[in-house]
Amino acid sequence: MVSSPEIWAKRFGTVALVNTVIGILWLVFPIFVDTRIARTIAGGSVGTWGYLGFLLFGLVGFAGFTGFAFLYYIIPKLTGGTVNNGLAWLHLILMEVGTLGATALLGLAGYIGGTTILQETAKGTAAKDIPRIVHSNIAFVVEPIPTVAIFAGIAALGVLLGVIALFSAYRAKRA
Repeated sequence: MVSSPEIWAKRFGTVALVNTVIGILWLVFPIFVDTRIARTIAGGSVGTWGYLGFLLFGLVGFAGFTGFAFLYYIIPKLTGGTVNNGLAWLHLILMEVGTLGATALLGLAGYIGGTTILQETAKGTAAKDIPRIVHSNIAFVVEPIPTVAIFAGIAALGVLLGVIALFSAYRAKRA
């Protein structure tokens, strides 16, 4: 089954806009909930994971979906091909689930790890003991299952299926 180019462009564009709202909430969070987040990023170490998660969410969650919205519109328009609905749905869902999962876990681990460093430093914990404490608090993102990597793989699989759908539309002609 196939759809018009406008349908898939709108779907990917809508997800990009929803992700923009999520990104704005993620940006505003420190202002209203916990202003220490800026110090966790500035302090380096694991605190920068939070920044990396936010940055990747903006790049993939907004820019990536916006780019695919454009491609889902322009490729069928220019070539006369059609997009496979099944592959496009898998692309949309897997890319969004993977993006949300991986970036949220990175952000959460960065926040928890960074605030743990701040708390332990304030308590006077020896610098050599802090990495062990931080690791025990954020191990859920890497042990026993590497959840961030799994979510990144899910997103990558979605992108691969989307590229296949777009190449198919590029090569196929309308019936």
